Amino acid sequence: MDADEYRRMAEVEATHWWYASVRALLQQLLADRLPAGGRFLDVGGGTGATGSWMAEHGDLIVADIEPIAVRSYRDRHTVAGVVNADVNQLPFADASFDAVMCITVLCHQAVPSPAHAVGELARILRPGGVLCLQEPGVRRLYRAHDRITHTARRFSRRDLADLVVGAGLELDRSTGAHSFLIPAAAAKTVLERGEAASDLDRNASGLRGSLGAVASAERRLLRRIDLPAGLSVHAIGRRP
Repeated sequence: MDADEYRRMAEVEATHWWYASVRALLQQLLADRLPAGGRFLDVGGGTGATGSWMAEHGDLIVADIEPIAVRSYRDRHTVAGVVNADVNQLPFADASFDAVMCITVLCHQAVPSPAHAVGELARILRPGGVLCLQEPGVRRLYRAHDRITHTARRFSRRDLADLVVGAGLELDRSTGAHSFLIPAAAAKTVLERGEAASDLDRNASGLRGSLGAVASAERRLLRRIDLPAGLSVHAIGRRP
């Protein structure tokens, strides 16, 4: 990912409506699955915008391939340790963690085989441990922000669920999210054809809070049902 994008993430992670929404959703999906005082890993955690909250539940280790990311994560958040590491070959022993979070990493050009990467994530889970994945959804919605973040692929809900099961994990949850953003993203896909630009430079308030309010309503719905698709897709697996 472009170095400038890490700078943008660090600057807006506490205030941008998107990161607030993603954090709230991940906490809703995962917090009850985290053992108190456990050992957790945030893989490809960037500057900590989406995963740093896990430190409230136990010892959080951060791994990212970019040194600028792990330095920013460490400087801004309380963590038990940071490691410069590649998801394709993680430097951790088998069965090392009670939970692993991996958010918008498998989509990157630097991950030639998502299946291999998820196998690495599953390998380091302890028995009963959980893996939480989030990736950009709807394969055809490739737009300017994807070019800035070096995104090579987007996923369907089924794609992500199949990766979890293929790694030998039991599928606990599979759902789409931020489905209300699909029409706008489809329009941007057409209008931004050939462009490369970050979404983080625009609309940090989420249309003066309206997008955050719709996301909150969607989260209430997700307490009861799974959505078939979304601008994001999620899968949670558990190691037997």
